[in-house]
Amino acid sequence: MTNMNLLKQQIEQILGAPLQLTEMELQAWNEMTVASGQPHSGVIRNNGKWLGRWSSGLSTVQVFEVEIAELSEREIQLIELLLTYAYNGQESKPSGPSRREDEARSVEMGDWLQDQIDRGELECPVPDHMSLKTHLQGTMLPFLLSVEHSSGDGIQFAKLNKLLRSYFGGEIVLLPIKEDWLILVNEAILQDFREESEPTQEAERDMLDALCQGLYELITNEWVGGGLQLAAGDPFTGDRHMAAVAVSLRETLQLGRVFYVTEHIYFPWKLRLERLIYSIPDNQRVQFVEEIGRQSELLKDEETRKTLQTFFQLDCNVSETAKRLYIHRNTLLYRIDKFKQETGLDVRSFQDAVLVKLGLLLYKLTKRA
Repeated sequence: MTNMNLLKQQIEQILGAPLQLTEMELQAWNEMTVASGQPHSGVIRNNGKWLGRWSSGLSTVQVFEVEIAELSEREIQLIELLLTYAYNGQESKPSGPSRREDEARSVEMGDWLQDQIDRGELECPVPDHMSLKTHLQGTMLPFLLSVEHSSGDGIQFAKLNKLLRSYFGGEIVLLPIKEDWLILVNEAILQDFREESEPTQEAERDMLDALCQGLYELITNEWVGGGLQLAAGDPFTGDRHMAAVAVSLRETLQLGRVFYVTEHIYFPWKLRLERLIYSIPDNQRVQFVEEIGRQSELLKDEETRKTLQTFFQLDCNVSETAKRLYIHRNTLLYRIDKFKQETGLDVRSFQDAVLVKLGLLLYKLTKRA
């Protein structure tokens, strides 16, 4: 049997108000839900109170009542999940957590996490009453999946959770926070993804890059046309850092969308300069763009912009850049020399390359604004 006292306590914690249990005729309850316009909902509003179906008999239904002004859609969803699990559990006890219970626990922690972010309390430990807290032991590897302009029914928790567990080969923690999904993977289950060579930071990040590429392709194959972006961060230890990690990954996604719109996977260590540029006040950005003058005008040319971006991405390597752009090496040198003649800046020189790189980033920001 489901622990009804624990369930009552959980819902009271969500609502911040006590529950009152009453009994009514099953027919009356059904008529009430139909009149509410939500015949299939487990939580309805009636006469200024919120009512929820607690348990059912052959001809009666036990209902909770709570006097509270409003409930958010997420609160209603979470309560319905908890009640559905309790209702289904009356017939037989499941051998392990049900899918709905998994989702309810994840929604609960996701809502708590978003609340901490909204409050600016980024170093607060997960409350002990949340059962998922026990899954946050050891070192965790964080990912943030964002879905934009999704079509159809979007991504469902159960399907995504199953897909992620299959991909990583073990238990994961999946938390919905607004339109994003925070994915936490215990570092211990990633051993199969690691190379046998001595681990270094570079090797770890290469492994993470490969992990993200595979994960992105897997998810996009399941949800075509979803407009997906994925960010990943460094491993962290301790549940009190979870909110700060989520904020960092959201910032990484935001920077990626601004500066690299054609890409879909972002890492904070690859966006350090972009983060600095993004923090510059608007008036100083405009002043810098005005000072570089002719260079700013040239950056409006797509071919010039693509050439410079690829050149910097490949560490100013002329041969590799020519290969990537599918042009002859001499053609690339001609473009670089032409840019130097018109701006006085030679991107083969470190100092000039830095100025042009800054100009490119600021151009993207001013164009976006």
